[in-house]
Amino acid sequence: MEDDFSLCVLDNARKAARAVSRHYDRLARKVGMTAGQFSVLVAIRQARNETTGELADRLSMERTTLVRNIALLERKGLVTSSPSTDGRGKSYQLSDEGKKLLDEAVPLWRQAQSDVRNLLGQDEFLKTINTLKKLSQL
Repeated sequence: MEDDFSLCVLDNARKAARAVSRHYDRLARKVGMTAGQFSVLVAIRQARNETTGELADRLSMERTTLVRNIALLERKGLVTSSPSTDGRGKSYQLSDEGKKLLDEAVPLWRQAQSDVRNLLGQDEFLKTINTLKKLSQL
């Protein structure tokens, strides 16, 4: 029996991730950011004094990659940092400018979500989200 590489989960997941990322990036660029930066800003807004490591875990991101991303956001004046409440590192907050930019970006995120939902249909959209959450547990 010959392997059917067109059914490779890794290959198909990467192709889908690149396509989805390009779509979200196109919309995020309208406000001068990337989809990745949007994700980090949202995570920081939702954080409850999480340290860098905790935030990286929640984002499923390498800590060093997150630190580089946050450093760029700090240089742009979108994020501020302070010692965490337990003294184990830094915690992050959105600056007023970061809050404003995120408020501008959320409608674009909603548009991207709607585009994907329309492509898949509501039931398939929800099934896909659940499948992606399961795959992220590997």
